[in-house]
Amino acid sequence: MSLRRQISRGFAALTNRAAADRDVADEVGQYIDAATAAHVARGLSPDDARRAALLEVGNTTRVREQVRGYGWESAVESFITDLRYALRMLRKNPVFALVTIAVVSLGTGAVTTIFSATNAMLLRSLPGVTDGSRLVSIDRKDRDLKGGVSASVPFLVNFRSRANDFSGIAAWSQLPLTVTIGGAGHAAYGNLVSGTFFTVLGVRPELGRLFTAEEDGAPLASAVMVISDGFWRSAFGADSTVIGRVVQVNGHPYTIIGVVSRAFRGIYTPLKSDAWVPLTMTAQLRPGHDLTDLSDYWLKLVARLAPGVSRAAAQQSATVLTAAWAESGIEGASWARKYNTARLVPLTGLPEDASNAIIGFFLLLLGASGLVLLIASVNVAAMLGARAIARRREMAVRAALGARRGRLVRQLLTETIVLFAFGAAGGIAIALAATRALERLPLPDEISLDLAPDYRAIAFALLASTLMGVAFGLAPAFQAARADVAQRIRDDSPSGGARRSRSTNVLIIAQLAMSLLLLVGAGLFLRALDRGSRIDPGFDSSGVVVTALNPQAWGYDSVKSSAFYETLRGRVAAIPGVTAVGYTDVVPLTAQNNGAWVRRPEDRSGSDATRVRAEIARVDEGFFGVVKIPVRAGTAITRSDDSRSAKIAVINETFAKKFWPGGSAVGRTFLMDSVLVTVAGVVRDSKYVWLTEAPTPFAYFPTAQQWQGWQPRLTLMVRATLPTDRIGVEIQRAVQAIDPALPRPAVTALRQENAVVLLPQRVAAMVTGALGAVGLLMATVGLYGIMSHSVTRRRREIGIRVALGARGSDVLGMVVKEGMKLASFGVAIGLLLAVGATRLMASYLFNVSPLDVITFVAMSALFLAVAFVSSYLPARRAARVDPMKALRTD
Repeated sequence: MSLRRQISRGFAALTNRAAADRDVADEVGQYIDAATAAHVARGLSPDDARRAALLEVGNTTRVREQVRGYGWESAVESFITDLRYALRMLRKNPVFALVTIAVVSLGTGAVTTIFSATNAMLLRSLPGVTDGSRLVSIDRKDRDLKGGVSASVPFLVNFRSRANDFSGIAAWSQLPLTVTIGGAGHAAYGNLVSGTFFTVLGVRPELGRLFTAEEDGAPLASAVMVISDGFWRSAFGADSTVIGRVVQVNGHPYTIIGVVSRAFRGIYTPLKSDAWVPLTMTAQLRPGHDLTDLSDYWLKLVARLAPGVSRAAAQQSATVLTAAWAESGIEGASWARKYNTARLVPLTGLPEDASNAIIGFFLLLLGASGLVLLIASVNVAAMLGARAIARRREMAVRAALGARRGRLVRQLLTETIVLFAFGAAGGIAIALAATRALERLPLPDEISLDLAPDYRAIAFALLASTLMGVAFGLAPAFQAARADVAQRIRDDSPSGGARRSRSTNVLIIAQLAMSLLLLVGAGLFLRALDRGSRIDPGFDSSGVVVTALNPQAWGYDSVKSSAFYETLRGRVAAIPGVTAVGYTDVVPLTAQNNGAWVRRPEDRSGSDATRVRAEIARVDEGFFGVVKIPVRAGTAITRSDDSRSAKIAVINETFAKKFWPGGSAVGRTFLMDSVLVTVAGVVRDSKYVWLTEAPTPFAYFPTAQQWQGWQPRLTLMVRATLPTDRIGVEIQRAVQAIDPALPRPAVTALRQENAVVLLPQRVAAMVTGALGAVGLLMATVGLYGIMSHSVTRRRREIGIRVALGARGSDVLGMVVKEGMKLASFGVAIGLLLAVGATRLMASYLFNVSPLDVITFVAMSALFLAVAFVSSYLPARRAARVDPMKALRTD
């Protein structure tokens, strides 16, 4: 039979069974007639010939059944039959079905939530672009690929004119903007981009048009702007007439020419991108920056690989061009020559260093969530095993009626897969809710997460649940379909045999062990979070609020900025309840840093051997009073330390010990950028960037001495007795009283800003804590279920024991002992697993050992206590068994 005819007949058989049966009957009839005629031709009588033909063909009904079993449509029809039967059986046992689906949903939801976040942050290609697999970032590195610099505009021009392995190269850089709409200022997260930016990425507009190569023309000739879909909706109310509208950007008129598609969130997707302006407008939006400056490294490069060109080949040719540029010496600085290598990295929505930093963290969480799914699957396997005992008579009767073992296994496995499929659907719903909750975590304002499950996460959930359903459904299915038909029909007692008891116990112990592993992990993260919150940062953050200000984004020059800061200081200081006001360009302990090389005056060579890397900050005279960093020697910064006085700095104790061990540092001098600086005072060491950092040399410079030629982005820091929300309103009023066109600045508590350094531990503690609680709940339910089943199975035995004189306390102790024995095995195995697994968490723990005894003991005690309760409840029921009823009912 031809393939086409087979497919046609198969579909006909599935869609119209009666017609298919008639076709078979017609074919059988035609064959019988032909065979009869052949026998008549051989000399048989018509009756004998027909009888012989019927003997050859057989019964029409039997032939029809044989035909039904031949071909692909038979497997489809059989599956549909199994599916319908499975749904009927689950409908007849709603409690079992709902409990199983709930357990699988919890496990699938946990692993799908973490996978969805991992996918969004690390695996998903850049959203909103065309053929994202061909997009790469081009990073200029040293030969070891450890250090690097960004690109300058001359480097971009040279590289783009010579690179032939790319169909397009574009540049971009982040830039805070203030967009004034109808007299009201809106803070925007902007980007300066080359005219080829959107063309290279393949981004499409939602409204209007995007930039073209024409925007790379004459400087300051393209005062146009493209905005994001989110900014269009929030700032313009999704007004479709926004195209062609003129708004003020940093005090200058710009025309909106387009709105990008909603899917595009910028190059770094976790960071907000509200607007894009042409690179040729740099001089207006970033005063003091010269596009022809060879040493102004501030651009990031993105490119699209040319058709047929591999990333390895393009990287090799890009390195040749980069090396030639570096060796030419055109940049002037000798140190720039070491950055002679190009590295091409696929665009995934995160910079390469950030991806490397978080990949281990997400793998850790993914492993923890995978344990929850494994616990859920083991739990379901135990329930299926118990259900197999209850259905053994049904399976025996079906086997006696002719059902083969393979057919029974397939039916039972179909029921299991249906349960896991419903569980996968529930898990996806849980993942949707959980990812939304993660997106609402208290994060810095510039971060915007999109962790919702996409098709990959949904496919992952379905695949994971199906594989778990098959893996953990096979054993109960084979157990239920065993071939000892006669014995199982005769034996309708609850006893399941020693082998079945052992297999169930193994499943329960595995659950308990994995649950304890999760609890220990959660306990370690909680301990780390607690230790981190107790570390003395060296300053007092209580009662302090911070407000980031950026006059450059408002179109202010240095003179106007200085006047604004001075006026704002006076207005805020006059607010009742304010006790101190100060400014800084680096807020302590917020993962911000700004470093510089310093050396002693006598070390004029400037070699790496004589230089010391120090962290620096620019602060005013009020800063130390706000954060209460004590002065150990000399004086703090004063109001007289301005541009007319000698350059001074206040250093920390580590800086003083590094340069002048055993002696006083006050009055000593050091060089920074060839400028002689005098130490005015020494203050206590603090934590500056991370809680885990070693003591670091740190120098504070007066803002007034760094003013000329420096466009500052300062943070106002205020110590007050008022609540954060109230002082925030007062600060916003003070800002807008100075300039009503300015956007309302965000005001947050310093403690909230400092919390960012504990974000990984906080997220890990929250996630592993939730996963541990779910795992413990499922393990507890599993232990309770197996003990309840054991009590029911041993009801006759317990009745006999009581009839022979056993007391209720004896029965209670016997059952509790059985449960605690399982729990003890689970604890022992779980602790062994934890000893090996928790070492992977070491880098995320603050002064907490991965083998922390307190955590191990506390989690084990909690686990055993819960296990005792799970065993005690069935044991109490067993202790109340009436021996007469137990013996009479069995």
